[in-house]
Amino acid sequence: MTPRPSLPVLLQLLRFVRPHAGRALLGALAAAVTAGTAAGYALVTGPLLEGVMRGEPPRLPFGAWTQALPAGFGLAGVLVLLATVKALAQFLQGGLLGGLAQRVLTDLRAHFYARLLRTPPLALEARQSGELLNRFTADVGAVEHAVGAALGSYVRDTLQLVALLVVCATIDWRLFLLTFLVLPGAVLPVARFARSIKRAARRSQEGLGDLGALGGEALVALPVVQAYRLEPALRDRFEVAQAHYLQQMKRSLALRGGVSPTVELLGIAGTALLVSWGAGRVAAEPALAASLLSFLTAVLLLYAPLKSLSSTFGQMMAGLAAAERLFESLSDDEVDGAASAPARGTPPVDLPPLREGLRFEAVHARYPDGRVALDGLELTVEAGTTVALVGESGGGKSSLLSVVLGFLPLTSGGLHWDATLLTQDHVAALRGQLAWVPQDPVLFTGSVAENLRLAAPDASEADLWQALSDAGADTFVRALPGGLEAQVGERGARLSGGQRQRLCIARALLAQPAVLLLDEPTSALDADAEARVQAGLDRLRAGRTCLLVAHRLATAEKADRIAVISAGRVVESGSPAELRARGGAYARLWAAAMGADGRLATTPSPAGPPTPVRGTA
Repeated sequence: MTPRPSLPVLLQLLRFVRPHAGRALLGALAAAVTAGTAAGYALVTGPLLEGVMRGEPPRLPFGAWTQALPAGFGLAGVLVLLATVKALAQFLQGGLLGGLAQRVLTDLRAHFYARLLRTPPLALEARQSGELLNRFTADVGAVEHAVGAALGSYVRDTLQLVALLVVCATIDWRLFLLTFLVLPGAVLPVARFARSIKRAARRSQEGLGDLGALGGEALVALPVVQAYRLEPALRDRFEVAQAHYLQQMKRSLALRGGVSPTVELLGIAGTALLVSWGAGRVAAEPALAASLLSFLTAVLLLYAPLKSLSSTFGQMMAGLAAAERLFESLSDDEVDGAASAPARGTPPVDLPPLREGLRFEAVHARYPDGRVALDGLELTVEAGTTVALVGESGGGKSSLLSVVLGFLPLTSGGLHWDATLLTQDHVAALRGQLAWVPQDPVLFTGSVAENLRLAAPDASEADLWQALSDAGADTFVRALPGGLEAQVGERGARLSGGQRQRLCIARALLAQPAVLLLDEPTSALDADAEARVQAGLDRLRAGRTCLLVAHRLATAEKADRIAVISAGRVVESGSPAELRARGGAYARLWAAAMGADGRLATTPSPAGPPTPVRGTA
């Protein structure tokens, strides 16, 4: 992939510098003073060396006031003054620009973390979590080094170069033109280095991202890896990816290492040209000795900033490549063009209490990869009723919930809250009236109480225990060391699947929502726990609007209405009894799920093989 020009990336980074413009200006001013002292050293050196060679007091180029001072005192005072000013300026520059770099990186991290939180989950499906997290660790680190180099070395050294070049041009413009004829010749190789370094740096960062993705995937699936003895195969994949990364990194390092010698060679060529031609001029006109010495000093002082700039050049290109990947990782189209939560500072849009119901009108939606999710779906969910969604795997049941949650944007059609057509501006308000219990329970690192209070931050301890009791989770929570303060581990790893699900149901109970979205919340429970949780869910559903993805027909039978979804459309809907009597799609599902004894023994499940169902029709 050919990288884009660096200028757009630099302009995007400058957006994060703008809020700290005052500090940046003061830092640049301090760097300019540092550069000015370097120019002062060059101006002093010529007269000093000429005086030493002639055995006469030096004639300083700073004005007649120095001539009134005792011999030697003026030079000493000027040197001390220059050194003092330079030390103070360097101190201020380091503190101001170093602090500015950290503030910029802090804002950058916060910006991308906020964008990540606002990105619709479906937009991230095509990306591996390990590779994405690598962008927020390794790539941000590379940007940090680049920003530090840009705000430190590049500002200071560039200003010093400019000041010394001005001194050279002021002393003798003919010498200046002759000496720096070599500079245009340096532009082409340095420009080629820049393009190659950025390309190699981007590829090496991508290789590092692949390594992170492989490592993250192996950790998440470690039980499967060990159960199927996949360790050798995964080690081989990792070694191949690591060899590719190493190859790209070697190329990147080789290119970076070539910049400094090239710049140094060109600089020495220019200096040699200066000495050869200037020596002849001084021989013909001895009065030019001081000017030539000051000019030569300025040229030699150019070496340090050129060396510094060339050594940080590769680092800067790597940082720009990392910044480019960061800006691409969560593009504005993904974040701002999808149904996502509004950014901080966006005025809230309220929704009135639901009185009539939710209405899906000719809803069309596609997944990010272009697959059709919903194809003209029509459905009305009356307020205070439970509608069960049934049908084959991939039919669109979960996609319907994703539309309500704002995870999946509509390509056409509309979702109405009573008479209000919902837009992206309503997403936050809509989510404030929802409670979602997914089939795969989600908990966060922390205590039981902390996970529950995500739904109700002000909930009392009594409220927590009541919700746990309604969800059938109070008994096992009391048995945990610490009770409500027991740590659940990363993603709830210290709990069983059924325990995690019951905590998620308790969290939904605490939210006291207007609309419930349930994705077969009892699928991971045993018979006794399911009976207790089902009783709690019945209390939770009372008087509320509920969309229930039902993989078990026994669960669907408890709903007020059933909607059979196939190929992104509702093919039939009605009460359980009406649909059984109609002899259509639901009746066929019912017949397939009936056992020889006339009981609902199994039912098709979109998540896998038929699942045992308890209860009767």
